[in-house]
Amino acid sequence: DFKNYLMHKRKEMPLEDLIVRLRIEEDNRKSEVRANRSDFEAKANLAESSSNKKRKRTSKEKQPQTSTKKFKGNCYNCGKSWHLTKDCRLPKKGKDSAHIAEDKSIPIDLSELDLTVVVQEVNLVNNPREWWVDTGATRHICADRDMFSTYTPTDGRKLFMGNSSTSNVVGTRKVVLKMTSGKDLTLTKVLHVPDIRKNLVSGALLSKAGFRLVFEADKFVMTKNGVFLAKGYLDEGLFKMNVIN
Repeated sequence: DFKNYLMHKRKEMPLEDLIVRLRIEEDNRKSEVRANRSDFEAKANLAESSSNKKRKRTSKEKQPQTSTKKFKGNCYNCGKSWHLTKDCRLPKKGKDSAHIAEDKSIPIDLSELDLTVVVQEVNLVNNPREWWVDTGATRHICADRDMFSTYTPTDGRKLFMGNSSTSNVVGTRKVVLKMTSGKDLTLTKVLHVPDIRKNLVSGALLSKAGFRLVFEADKFVMTKNGVFLAKGYLDEGLFKMNVIN
């Protein structure tokens, strides 16, 4: 080998030749390492393949024999007999299909609905000229036609309430509330719904318009840009605004 070659060499070797021979020896050793590694990987793959085949044969032998008896009941998917639901060739009925059926059973055009999820039975008690802040209402709602400063009649619009009922929206426009603070609160796009027994101010719409509502200790304060505008207190589950009737 290269080591013995250097030990028994009698003649002196120039430095350049020694460097060349060292590089050649290094390349030869790298080639041997790669060859040994490839041979080892090939043997390992062969052993693994043989082991996998053996496991597959064992699992096949252990599989229980499927019953050849025919199913005599009805399929829950299509209603026909002699096959299971999992073997049914028709599209499977899932939750989406059920939801579509439920939607088709609603006789109201959803595109004409104004939605509010907060009009509960507590709001169907009386019909005063008082106003209540509802943080869950999606629209301002007024029952009294005389409170509108501008008014446009509407036809066919519906208000979907939290108790799963609907009410007719007969008009819409602007309402101006006189607050006990001396300020005016102008509400736009207010829905006129005569069936509602409480006039509702949407807390969500106020917040979107830049108003700040602070609820604390059964009271609330409304400001905008740091200016005090209104206040109120908790009554019958909602916050009643201090409005000059």
